[in-house]
Amino acid sequence: MNPVVNEYMKLIAKGNTAEIFDYGDHLICKLFNPRYPAEYIEHEFRNASMAWKLGIRTPKAHKLITDGGRQGIIYDRIAGETLSVKLSGADEAACDRWMDRFIAFHKQLLQHHADDAVSYKDFLKVFAADQDTVARIDALDDGLSFIHGDYHPENVMIDENGNEVLIDMMNVCKGPALYDVARTYFLLRNDNKLQNQYLEKMGYSEKEIRPYLDVILLIRENEMKE
Repeated sequence: MNPVVNEYMKLIAKGNTAEIFDYGDHLICKLFNPRYPAEYIEHEFRNASMAWKLGIRTPKAHKLITDGGRQGIIYDRIAGETLSVKLSGADEAACDRWMDRFIAFHKQLLQHHADDAVSYKDFLKVFAADQDTVARIDALDDGLSFIHGDYHPENVMIDENGNEVLIDMMNVCKGPALYDVARTYFLLRNDNKLQNQYLEKMGYSEKEIRPYLDVILLIRENEMKE
């Protein structure tokens, strides 16, 4: 990894696993917490690089770095706001328009094939608590669609040109579109209206996503411990 050369990075955001710093020259540094596993950081870097090569609108990942025992990734900086900010200040008509764009962007993403990504089944098995859960995972369909795994309004930015930009590539894998739809449906659970609007406009029913949703619920507690 390359050492950080900017000793005076300005903190601009903070999350559960990392802090985001201004890195100059239209770049940001995503610096992970000290004990965050190095293999997870390298996994995100590979995922982000793959998404960029697929032509997905996402910040380019330039390099891995270290700073004071912490590891991170240098990304292009995106000028704009998250879709969650747009939704929070929107009236009902505007909210519907933003959700239409959120849904259309997800449909575009799912058309990509992520042949080099890890299988979503392998991702899920990391968090399986018992063999029964593993068996339920194995019984699900396979697929090659680009799966973001954490697609929700906090992870979609609207840039200064009004384009959707996908961020946060930690959970990227390959699998059937239904799995990623089930993940997003679950992640929207705190707003039933948005949740149901999303599923309907994606063209699926809860019955269709139920096998995936059940597994997501089974592994969620262990997933959140990571």
